[in-house]
Amino acid sequence: MKFPNRSLVTVVLVLCVTLLASGSLWAADLVILHTNDVHGRLESHTPRGADAEQGGLVRVATLVEEQRAIHGDKVILLDAGDTIHGTNIVNLFGGQPAIEVMNAMGYNAMTLGNHEFNFGQETLLARVEDANFPVLGANVFYEDDGSVFTVSAYIEEFNGIRVAVLGLVAQDTPVVTHPANVEGLRFADPVEVGAYLARRLKIHQDADVVIALTHVGYGVDEALAWAAPDIDIIVGGHSHTTLEEPANINGTIVVQANEYGNYLGALAIDVELRTVMDYDYQLIPVGADIPKHPEIAAIIDEWHEVMTARLGETVARTGMDWNGEREYVRTQETNLGNLVTDIMRAATDADIAITNGGGIRASINRGDITVEDIYTVLPFDNTLVVLELTGFQILEALEHSVRLYPEQNGGFLQVSGMSFDIDPDAEPGSRINRLRIHGFAPDLSGTYRVATNDFMAAGGDGYAILADAPVHADTGIMLRDVVVEYAQEQGVLTMPEAGRIGVMQ
Repeated sequence: MKFPNRSLVTVVLVLCVTLLASGSLWAADLVILHTNDVHGRLESHTPRGADAEQGGLVRVATLVEEQRAIHGDKVILLDAGDTIHGTNIVNLFGGQPAIEVMNAMGYNAMTLGNHEFNFGQETLLARVEDANFPVLGANVFYEDDGSVFTVSAYIEEFNGIRVAVLGLVAQDTPVVTHPANVEGLRFADPVEVGAYLARRLKIHQDADVVIALTHVGYGVDEALAWAAPDIDIIVGGHSHTTLEEPANINGTIVVQANEYGNYLGALAIDVELRTVMDYDYQLIPVGADIPKHPEIAAIIDEWHEVMTARLGETVARTGMDWNGEREYVRTQETNLGNLVTDIMRAATDADIAITNGGGIRASINRGDITVEDIYTVLPFDNTLVVLELTGFQILEALEHSVRLYPEQNGGFLQVSGMSFDIDPDAEPGSRINRLRIHGFAPDLSGTYRVATNDFMAAGGDGYAILADAPVHADTGIMLRDVVVEYAQEQGVLTMPEAGRIGVMQ
C-alpha cells in the first residue's frame, strides 16, 4: 500500500462506497489498472454543460486503493502518457506535482507522452529522476550516440508472473512540440521498435506477459498488434479513445481509457504457459460519487499554497496600459490583442495568428506584471494549435469575424502577421477589403500556417471553417503559459506594431 496514515473507518467507508460504484473483477492471476491522457488533471473537473465533477487522480486514487485491497500483489498500475503537463498546478512547476501524486499512488510505470516534452529535456529528465517508477520510451534515442532517452522497458514479477512492460511514444512528437524541446532526439517507428523489443522480452528475457504501454494513438496500436504477436496487451493513449470493451486484434488485447482520469481501466487476466488464456474488463467511471482520496487531496492542497505564491510573482514591467476590455477586444484591434497574437505567431513559427476577442478577459495596467495578471487576461485552458488554411479560407474566417460589426462579438478576431479594412456598409460576407499578409495580397489558393487556440480550432464561436482545416501542429501548450514565458524573457513589455484592422469611412 502506498497510502499511509489512514484510519480503518476511512478505509471501510471508501471501500463500501466504491464497491457500489464499480463492482469487482473476478479473481484472476493479474489485474492491470491503467490511465492515459490525464493532462495534469490531479483534481476533478466539471465539463462544460455538466452538473457534477468527474475525473482527476484525486478520485482515481480511491479506486486504485480499492482494487489493491481486493487483489493485493496481483495489481499493476500503468499510465500511457500525457499526464504531467496540462493544468496550472502542474505547468507552473514543471510537472513536479503530478509526479508526486503518481508516486503516492504507487504507479508501476508510465510511458512518455508527446506533451511531456513541452517542459524541455532538462526539466523532463528531472521529473524522470523524481519518479519512483520507470518512465519508458523505447523508440526515443539520442541522435549522437543512439542511446535511449530514458528507459526502453522494465520487468517485474506480480503474483509469480513475470511481466515485461515496454513504452512507445508518438513518432510525430517533434511536430507537435517546440523543436527546441526535442533537439538532438530521434523518434523511431514505434511499430518497428515495439515488435523487435517485444520479441526480445518474450524470448530472451523469459517474460510471461508482454505489455506495450503506448502513447501513439489507437490506429497505430492496431498496426502494432498486427506486427507484434509477442505483445499480449497494449495499454494505449494519445487518441483519447474510450474503449468500453477491449479490442482483440490478432490475439492482442488493446485497451484505452478516454482522458483526464474520467475512467480507470481495469483488466484482469489469467495466464497459463506464458499465454493470456482469459480476461475480464471494467472501464470504471470516475464520477462525483467516488470519494476524493484524503492523502492525495492533501498533496494537492500543499501545491495550491505554493501555486498561490507563484501567481503573485512579478514576471515583467510595462510603461503603458494594455487594453483587454470587453467592448474593445470584441469590436476592434487593441494593443493587448496585438501582443497576444504576436506571441502566438512567434512561439509556433506560424505565418499568421488569430485569436477570438472573447478569450481575452481583462486589461493589464502599467507597472509590474504578475503571473496572475496574465492568467486573469487568459483564464481559459486554451492551448496553441497551428492549422493549415488557404488564403481563401483566411478571408472567409475574417468575414465571419466581422459579420456582426459594429456589435460586440466574442468571435471578433485579434490578428498578427496581416492587416485589413472593414467596410461596415457592405453586406455581411463581403466586408473585408485590402487584406494583406506580411504586406502582400494573399495567394487565395496558397496554404498558410495559422496559429490559433484549440477552442477556435475545434470550431468555437462558429468557425466551422477552422474545424475542417488540417492540423499542422497541436502543441498542447497553454496560451497563457506562452505569454508568461515571453514576459519573463522580455522583462519589459513594449508596444507592438499597430494598424492591423482599419475601418473604411
